Amino acid sequence: MHCDVLVLGAGPAGSALANELARGGFHVLLADRKAFPRHKPCGEFLSPQCAPYLEALGLPAPASLGVHLVGGMRLFGYGARALGRFRQLAGRPATDRSGFGVRRERFDHWLVQAAERAGATFLPRHECKTLLRDRDGSVTGAMLRDPSGALHECTARWVVGADGVHSMVARELGVQRRETWLDQFALVAHFEGVSPLPTAEVHLLRGGFFAATTVDENLFSVNLVLPRQALQTRTSRDWDAFVAGWFPSAPGIGERLAGARRLEPWRGTGPLAWSTTAQTFAGAALVGDAAGYVDPLTGEGIYYALFGARALAEALRQALHEPARSRAALASYARERARELGPRFLAAKALQRALRHPWLVRSFLRGLGRWPALADLLVTMSGDTIHPRDLLRLSFWRDFGRATA
Repeated sequence: MHCDVLVLGAGPAGSALANELARGGFHVLLADRKAFPRHKPCGEFLSPQCAPYLEALGLPAPASLGVHLVGGMRLFGYGARALGRFRQLAGRPATDRSGFGVRRERFDHWLVQAAERAGATFLPRHECKTLLRDRDGSVTGAMLRDPSGALHECTARWVVGADGVHSMVARELGVQRRETWLDQFALVAHFEGVSPLPTAEVHLLRGGFFAATTVDENLFSVNLVLPRQALQTRTSRDWDAFVAGWFPSAPGIGERLAGARRLEPWRGTGPLAWSTTAQTFAGAALVGDAAGYVDPLTGEGIYYALFGARALAEALRQALHEPARSRAALASYARERARELGPRFLAAKALQRALRHPWLVRSFLRGLGRWPALADLLVTMSGDTIHPRDLLRLSFWRDFGRATA
C-alpha cells in the first residue's frame, strides 16, 4: 500500500485531518484498530466553537443531527453553586451561543463517514504495529496488521499519529511524557430517565469531579473523574456502589440519577494527562490527543482536536506541494498549535491544581454566584469563542459588557 498521507487513528482529529486533505486531492489512508461505530468512554460535550469546524468538514448543522443543545454550564462544589451561560459576542456567528451534547459513538462515526465522502480510504480494524523508517531515521510509513492478522507495509509521504492519549506513534517516536501529578482516570456511562436540562453540569470534588450533560435521544452522559489512588482503594467490585459512594460529596448528581436506569456497563479510561516534547518530525507529525492532552474539565477536547487537524492539514498541504519547504511548513503547525492551545493547556493545569483546595473552590464558586457576568465570561471562554489573550484587550471587555448587559 502507498499513499500521500497515512493517518493512524480515526477519532475526531484523524478523521477531520483525512477529510481536509482528501478534499484537497491527496490520496489519504485513514486506519484505526477499531471498527466504527464504536464505544468511546469520554466526555460528550462539544463547545460552541466546534460548529464552524464541523460545517467546513461537510457535516450538517449540529441542531439538525439530533444533538442536544447546551446553553451553558452549572457548577457545584462544597455547598456553593454558579450558573454561566454562553454569550453572543459582537462579530461572532449566532452558533456561538450553544454547545451540544452527542454520544461519541455517533459523533466519531459521522466524522469517519464525512472523511470517506471527501475521498479518504478508511481501513477499520487495522492496527499499527510499528513505524517504517529509512536509513536517515525519517518516517516512511507503518506496518499495519489487518483483521485477519496479516501484516502489510504501508508507505506514505507523511505519517500522522492521531491515535489518542495512549498514542503508540508518540511512544515510538520517543516524545510522550506522563504528567504524573495529574494521574486521573474517568468512569463513563449513559442513563435514561433523567430529565434533560439546557445546561451541562460539573460537580467538583476533592481532586476530581462529576461532569454530566444530556446528549442525543435524551440520554444522560455521566463522567466521574478521580485520581488513580481513589480507584485503587475501592473495596467492592460493584461500580454502581462505588460511584454512589461519591454522591454525598455531590448531592446534586445523586438526585439527578435517582430512579434512572444505566444503559451499559461503566467504562474507564485514563490516565488523562500526557505531554509531548515535539509534535513534528521528518516524515511524521502528531495531532489531537496524541500531541498532548490535559483534561480541561470544561469539555474542550473536541475543539482541540478539530483546531489541530485544520492547522496540520494546512501545513501538510504546503509540504506535499513543496517538499523542499516541508520543515518550515511543519514548524508553522507547531507554532500555531502552541499559540492557540498552549494558553488553554496552562489554564487547564491551573484549574486541575485548584481542585485540590476545597476552600479555594468554594470561595471561587461563591464569587461566581454573586457576579453572574463573571460566570458567563468563564463559561463563554470554556466554549472556545474567547481566547485567554482576549482578556488583555480593552475592546474585548467593552464587547463582553454589551453582551451581558
